[in-house]
Amino acid sequence: MLTSFEIDARLRRIARPQLGLVTIEEAAKAGVDQWALQRRRDAGELLAVFAEVMRHATVAPTDPQRILAAALAVPGSTIAATSAAVVHELPVRAGESPMLSVPMSGSGRTDGIAVIRHRIELPSRRWHTGRVATPDATLVLLPRFVDASTLERCLDDALVRGLTTACRVMRLVEALPPRAVVGRRLLLELLAERLDGIGHRSRLEQRVARWLHAAGLRGWRRNYPVPVPGADPVEVDFAWTAARVALEVSPFYTHGSRAKQLRDMERRRQLVVNGWRVVEATDPDVKSQLAFRATVRSLQEVLTSPTSRALNSAERTPLHATSAESPHGPTAASGAR
Repeated sequence: MLTSFEIDARLRRIARPQLGLVTIEEAAKAGVDQWALQRRRDAGELLAVFAEVMRHATVAPTDPQRILAAALAVPGSTIAATSAAVVHELPVRAGESPMLSVPMSGSGRTDGIAVIRHRIELPSRRWHTGRVATPDATLVLLPRFVDASTLERCLDDALVRGLTTACRVMRLVEALPPRAVVGRRLLLELLAERLDGIGHRSRLEQRVARWLHAAGLRGWRRNYPVPVPGADPVEVDFAWTAARVALEVSPFYTHGSRAKQLRDMERRRQLVVNGWRVVEATDPDVKSQLAFRATVRSLQEVLTSPTSRALNSAERTPLHATSAESPHGPTAASGAR
């Protein structure tokens, strides 16, 4: 007979690799009977999430935890669509019901979980103790559940962060039966644009490039990798390299996850430590060219500061030299020294 201490220790071992979750089946395999689980539920130590799945009360509930609980509640399932996007920290909101993909002969319905039945095998990978669709497969399923604007944001976010490439997503789309991909035409159009030169950035950055050019702010380099000693380069959207000034376009900042915001903060810290000054254009700033004027004024102040003048003088580079990239794509810099 297990002691109360031993039961708690076994439950903690089960919960540790899966965000504080425990299933009745896992507990039984560990020698913990249902009476012991019931006593802990009655005491508020274990809280029900879905049928057969509980979480430790000491572990705060989160969207990823609820999504993993759904996967544990439906054996043989794969986390898919918007739920997979949340796992990959793409710019979408978690729905009320986690979304899972199962084979046509898969498990029956579970209250609170949305199930997609597929005749195709969805590419997936391990996530904690469940399975999640790969970023490629997640993007292929998203058009069925989100609007075109959200799909484009998610695609660009995945490309920027290196979760996938346009070529990989394109190959997956073309490998699947056309009827299996809802929104196939839209997705192919977005991918073709990025393969034709838009690259890793959204159309928004193309507009920002034109606004900078119209405001007379030139001499910048697009998608510039700032060297960081002892670490990977930090890529910035627009860089005035001589003045060490960066413009970061962050249209999803106010909707990002906490983890994504922490990553962005770390990137900015690395830039500051290495002598860069960062101007950030967020959602209100990029709604229109008129709204962007505030960002232009901030850039002008930073670029004409004594620090910038000294750096530019040291580099012998004019502050407003002709841009190394036109708003329509990279070109040879005119008047280059």
